[in-house]
Amino acid sequence: MKRTRTPAAPVEALFLDDLPDPRAEQFRMRRLQVHNWGTFGGLHTVPVAERGFLFVGRSGSGKSTLLDAMSALLVPPALVDFNAAAREAERSGRDRNLVSYVRGAWADRTDAESGEIATQYLRRGATWTALVLEYANALGRTVSLVRLFWIAGAGTATADVRRHYMVVERRFDIAAELAGFDLDLRRLKARLGEDVHHFENFAGYAERFRRMLGIGSEMALKLLHKTQSAKNLGDLNHFLRSFMLEEPESFAAAGRLVADFAELDAAHRAVVTAREQVEVLAPAREAHQALLALRRASGELVELRTGIDAVRERRRLALLDARLGELGTREAGLAGEEAQRAATLGNHEALLADLERQHLEQGGGQVVRLEQELARVEGERDARLARRRRAEDACAELDWTLPGSAQSFADTAAQARTLLETARARTETLDERIADRRIARRDDERRFAELRAEIAALEQSPSNIPSRLQALRARLCEALGLQPQALPFAGELMQLREEDAKWRGAAERVLHGFALALLVDERHHAAVARWVDETHLGMRLVYHRVGRDDALMARRVGADSLVHKLELAAHPHRDWLAAELARRFDYACVASARALAQVDRGLTREGQVRHGGSRYEKDDRHAIGDRSRWVLGFDNRDKRALFEKEARELGRRIAACEEEVAAIGAERQRDLLRLRAAQTLADLAWDDIDVAPRLQRIADIGAQLQALKDGDATLQALGARIEAERTARDRARQALVEAKGERAALARERADAEAQHAKCAAAATVAPTPLQDEGLAARLGDLTALPLTLANIEGRFREIDRTLMAEIGARAQEDNRLAQRIQAAFAEFRRRWPEDAGDFTADLAAADDYLARLRRLEVDGLPRHETRFFELLQTQSRQNLTVLQRHLGEARKAIGQRLDEVNASLEQVAFNRGTVLSIELSDRRLPEVLEFQQQLREVLAHHLTEDRTLAEAQFAVLRALVARLGDDAPEARRWREQVLDVRLHVEFHGVEIDAQTHAQVEVYRSGAGKSGGQRQKLATTCLAAALRYQLGGEDGGLPRYAAVVLDEAFDKADNEFTALAMTIFENFGFQMIVATPLKSVMTLEPFIGGACFVEISGRHDSGTLLIEYDDDGRRLKLPERARPEDALA
Repeated sequence: MKRTRTPAAPVEALFLDDLPDPRAEQFRMRRLQVHNWGTFGGLHTVPVAERGFLFVGRSGSGKSTLLDAMSALLVPPALVDFNAAAREAERSGRDRNLVSYVRGAWADRTDAESGEIATQYLRRGATWTALVLEYANALGRTVSLVRLFWIAGAGTATADVRRHYMVVERRFDIAAELAGFDLDLRRLKARLGEDVHHFENFAGYAERFRRMLGIGSEMALKLLHKTQSAKNLGDLNHFLRSFMLEEPESFAAAGRLVADFAELDAAHRAVVTAREQVEVLAPAREAHQALLALRRASGELVELRTGIDAVRERRRLALLDARLGELGTREAGLAGEEAQRAATLGNHEALLADLERQHLEQGGGQVVRLEQELARVEGERDARLARRRRAEDACAELDWTLPGSAQSFADTAAQARTLLETARARTETLDERIADRRIARRDDERRFAELRAEIAALEQSPSNIPSRLQALRARLCEALGLQPQALPFAGELMQLREEDAKWRGAAERVLHGFALALLVDERHHAAVARWVDETHLGMRLVYHRVGRDDALMARRVGADSLVHKLELAAHPHRDWLAAELARRFDYACVASARALAQVDRGLTREGQVRHGGSRYEKDDRHAIGDRSRWVLGFDNRDKRALFEKEARELGRRIAACEEEVAAIGAERQRDLLRLRAAQTLADLAWDDIDVAPRLQRIADIGAQLQALKDGDATLQALGARIEAERTARDRARQALVEAKGERAALARERADAEAQHAKCAAAATVAPTPLQDEGLAARLGDLTALPLTLANIEGRFREIDRTLMAEIGARAQEDNRLAQRIQAAFAEFRRRWPEDAGDFTADLAAADDYLARLRRLEVDGLPRHETRFFELLQTQSRQNLTVLQRHLGEARKAIGQRLDEVNASLEQVAFNRGTVLSIELSDRRLPEVLEFQQQLREVLAHHLTEDRTLAEAQFAVLRALVARLGDDAPEARRWREQVLDVRLHVEFHGVEIDAQTHAQVEVYRSGAGKSGGQRQKLATTCLAAALRYQLGGEDGGLPRYAAVVLDEAFDKADNEFTALAMTIFENFGFQMIVATPLKSVMTLEPFIGGACFVEISGRHDSGTLLIEYDDDGRRLKLPERARPEDALA
C-alpha cells in the first residue's frame, strides 16, 4: 500500500535570525590520523573537509585500509568487518584482521626453506599502532577518538594484540602526544593528563563517545559500518530488520514473563503438591478413623472375653445356691426313707433268726454244715476251672495242647519257662529295631520339612538363596515397607556363565559367604541397621552398605580370573558388585595343584583354594558337586527340581519306614502275646488246674444233703420258709444299701457343690463391668432358648469364648489391613516428599504427625497456596502477558509510523527520473505467529474469571506457552524469535512510484533479479532511509552525528543516480566520506569539500596526497590529464 505525505507549506518564523542553526550542532569528521596501520607505515594525517570528502585511488592502493581505521574506532570489535566492500555478496572470507593491520601484512609468499605459504609483514617484533578520528561542530566543540594497539613480542595471533581506548574532548595529535610510548601504558596515562578519558574495553569507550556525538544506539554504529559496503545490501528484509528497526520490547517482556512465571509455577507446584499430599493422606485418615473405631470395638470384645470367667462364676454361683437348696430337701427325704428301710431289714433279720433257731432245734445243724462245705468246695472248683481256662488259652496261643496229667503239665511248664527266656531277648531286639527306625524317620521327616520350606521359597521367587534367609528378608521388608527386590542378596545378582559351568562347584565354594550377604542401598541403610539392631534374628546376617555415589573403580583382573566367569544382572548395584568382586575374588582359575602354587590367589576345579601367601584351603564337608548348597544364579529351576526329587525320595523312604515299624510292631505284639501265654503256664502247677477231685466231692455232699432233706417233712417246711425269708431279707438289705448309696451319692454331690460354691464365691469377688455383664448376658440369650444349668454352663460360655475369639481374630485381620493401608500411604508420602516428611517414620506411631499435617493442609496450606496461586495468576503473569501483547501491537504500529516518516522524506527526492521510492510493508501472517497470538488472546480472555477450574486450565496453556518461550533448544529458539520479533511478522519491499500520477512503476524485493546498478541504487536509497531512521532524531531534525562513510558505493550506478543518491544523503544532513575510483569523481565533486589521492608503491608502501578543492566551482583542482574523461578517452 502506498503512503503519501503532503509537503508542509513554508512558515516564516518570527525573529528568524535568533533561531540556532541545526547544522551548527552537527559533529562532522575533521581529521584522520593513522600510525603503522596496514601498509601505511609511520604517521599519516588526512584533514577531512566539513562538507564531505573523497578518497580517490586505484584498486588495492589502500583506500579501504583508511576506511577500516575509521571502523576500528567506531564499530564494536565483535561486529567489525574489515574490507567488506571488496567481498561482493559475502562470496569470499575475511582476509583482514587486527594482526594484519598492526603487523602490516602485504603479501603471501612461499617460504624457500619450508615450502609453506607464509604471510609477509612490514613490522616484525614489538610494534604499536595508533588511530585518531577527530570530530568537531560549528559551536567549537571537538571530540577525538583514539585507539592504541600493540604487540609486545613476535606473536601473530589476535590474542597477542593488546588494546586501549581513549576519548579526548580536544584535538589529539599522535606525533606530539604519543611520542616515546614504548608500550608503557601506565606512563602514557600519567603523561596525558586528566582531560583524556581512558578505557580498557570498547563498551565504556563507546558509551561515552556515542553520548557526546549523538549516536543513539549500538545499532546505529552497526548501520554506519554496514554503510561502508552499501553495494552488499543483500536481502532487503534482512537489512531493514537488522539496521533500521530496533529489537522490539516483546523479547524483554517475554523474558520478564518467563522469569516471573517461575514464581507462579512454584505457587502452582505448591498447590499441586498440597493437593497430592491431601489425596495421599486423606484415605489414610479415613483408614485411621476406621482403625480407631475397629480397635475400640476390638477392645470391647477383648473386655467381654476377659469378663467371661467372672460372669460365668457368678452365674454358676447362683445355680449352685439353687442346687444346694434342692440337695438339702432331697437329703432330708432320703434320711427318712433310709430309716424306714433299716427298720424293714431289722424285721426280716429277726424273723429269719427265729426260723433258723427252730430249724436247728429240729435237727438241721448237719444240713447247715454240709451246705457250708458245699459252698467252699464249689468256690475251689470255680477257681480251678478259671485257671484251667487260662491254661487252655495260653496253650492255644502257643499252638500247644493242654496236658492231661501232672507229669505232662510239668514238662509243658518247663518248656514255657524256656520260651520266656528266648522271647524276652527277641522282644528287646525288636524294640531296638523299632527305635532305630523311628530315629531315622524323624531325621527324614525333619529334612522333608526343610525341603518343603525350600521348595515353597523357590516357587515364590527365582532366587537360589536359602529359605530361612529369604524369610528373614521378608520380615525386614515388611517392617520397613520395602519390596524384596530393593534388598537383593549378592548371589541373586550373579551367576556362572554357561560356557564356564564346569567351574560352578568351585565358584560356589569361594563365593558362598559373599553370595548370602544382603546389599543395602544407602537410602535404606539407616532403617535396616535400626531394625537389625532391635530384632533378634535367630541366625547370622551379613549385609553391605552400597552408596549411590560410591566412586568404586573396578581393579584390573587377570585374564583367567574367576571374575570373568561371572555374569552380572542388570541392576543399580551392578557397578558396585563388579568392583567388589574384582577387589575380593580375583582368584585365578588353574588346572592343577601345581599351577595353583604359581599364582598368588587361585582355585582348582576340585575346590582347593589359595587365599594368598601361604594359606591354602579345601572344604570337603560337602561334595563339590552338591547342587543343593548352590546359591548363585538368576534362575532356580534346576535347584527346585533337585529338591523336589530329594523330597519324593524322602517321602517314599518315610512311608517305607512307617510300614517297617508297623510290621516290627505287629511281630512284637505277637511275641508279647506268646510271652504272656508262656508266663501264664510257667506260673501254674497241676494242682491249680486239676478240678476232678473237687467235682467228686461236690457230688458226694449233694447226695448227703438230699438224703437229709428227703427224710424230715418239718425240716423241709422250715427250710422252705428260711429260703423265702432269706430272699426277703436280701431284698430289704439291698433296698437299704441302695438308700444309703443314694444318700451317700447325694452327700458327695452336696460336698462337690459346696466345694464349687466356695470356689465360685472366691472367683466371684471380681465384679464384671457393666459392659461385660450386659454383653455376655445378651450373647447367652442369643445362643439358645434352653435355660442355663450347671450341666451346660461350661459349654455355653465356651461357645461364647470361641465366638469372641473368632470375632477378635477377624478384627485383627482387618486391623492389619487398615494398618498396612495407612503405612503404605505414609511410606508413599515419605518417598514422594522426603523434605516435608522430615523425621516422620512410615508407621502408625507417626499417625498423629501425618494427620496433623493433613489438617494443616486442608485448613491452611492448600487454601493458602491456592489463594496465592490464583492471585499471582490474575495479577503478575496476566500483567506480563498484557504487556507482552501490548508490546507486540505497539511494535507493529511503530514500524508503520517510522516508515511513514522515512517515506515522507523519500518523497522529496527522485529515485529515477520522474519517480520516487517508497518502502512498503505487508503482514506475513505466519501460522506460528497467528497461533501464538491466538493463545495469548485465549489466556487473557478469562483472566478475571472466578472459575478456578477454568483458570487452572488456562494456566496449563500458559505454562506450555512459557515453557516454550524459555526453552533453549534450537527449534524453540527459532520459534521464539519468530513469534516475538515483530520485524519478522512483516515483509518489506521497495515500490517505485510515478511522482505525478502516484502510479506504481516497479516493485523491488531485495534487489533479486535486478542489474548491479539497480541493486546499488536500491541499496543506497535504503541506506539513506535507514540512516535517517537511526540518526534522524525523534522530531525528524538533522542528526547530531553527520559523518557517513561509503566504500565504492557507486561503482555500478550511473552518474544521474549517483547525483540523486548524494542529494538524498545531503538533504538528510549527512557528511559523506566516500572512497571511489577515479571514474566517479566528477559526479561526486559537487557534494564534497575536499579529497585525497591514495597511492601505493612496491605493493607495500601506501601514502596519501591531498587534492585542492575549488569551493566556487565546487570541483577538485585536478590536472586536466588526470580528469576522468581524459583517462577514459
